[in-house]
Amino acid sequence: MGATAGFLVRDLAIDSLASFWLYTAAAGALVGGTRLRPLLAAATVAVAALWLAVAFTPLAALATRGLVRRDPGGPADAVLVMASRLQRDGEPTAAAQSRLVHGLELLGHGLAPRLVVTEFAPPAPSSLALARKLMASFGLSREVVGMGPAGTTRTEAVLAAALCREKGWRRLLLVTSPAHSKRACAAVEREGVEVICSPAPETEYDLQTLERPMERFAAFRAMLHERLGLWLYERRGWLKPR
Repeated sequence: MGATAGFLVRDLAIDSLASFWLYTAAAGALVGGTRLRPLLAAATVAVAALWLAVAFTPLAALATRGLVRRDPGGPADAVLVMASRLQRDGEPTAAAQSRLVHGLELLGHGLAPRLVVTEFAPPAPSSLALARKLMASFGLSREVVGMGPAGTTRTEAVLAAALCREKGWRRLLLVTSPAHSKRACAAVEREGVEVICSPAPETEYDLQTLERPMERFAAFRAMLHERLGLWLYERRGWLKPR
């Protein structure tokens, strides 16, 4: 029962931990011979019911409603591309490439004269180097500014506001993944910067249809992360009310 619950929770919340089920299997073995066994059985049944609901009903689509913010486009002082993980060799993950390409697309349309990217702390690969490489590949010649290091959306918002004050910028075109757009844009606005939210295309799942169970699981994981993030940021006063 512990292992089964672990496999299901991994699909619903923490797919990056492939061996998560081992920990829950060990926990199930420890409580299997105790009075907690009925509680373990009930928890496993509840998780299984949620798993089935996410996989085969519109639950994931309903849960992600309201997370995507998309503002009318307009000129800005810079395009801010929120950070996403890079591979160890410096190549972009799907999310990182989608964000960067969309940011460069906005530059190509003449909506801003420069690009701002967030750097993670070493030994993480350089987002700035990747941005310059892609910009050169697309034949664009624009200023590229790096800021950081940052590891959270809150830190990115504070750094972006500080950079805007230093440079005298008033408005940013903010690029991130769709499910992250509501929290990211509100966090930067909270620091006193005008924001135009322009989400990048989602590459892991189709938010409009969510036709396959694996897409629904991916959307549900993103929703869970963002709902918890919104709750935490609101409690700490890190979001601008809309």
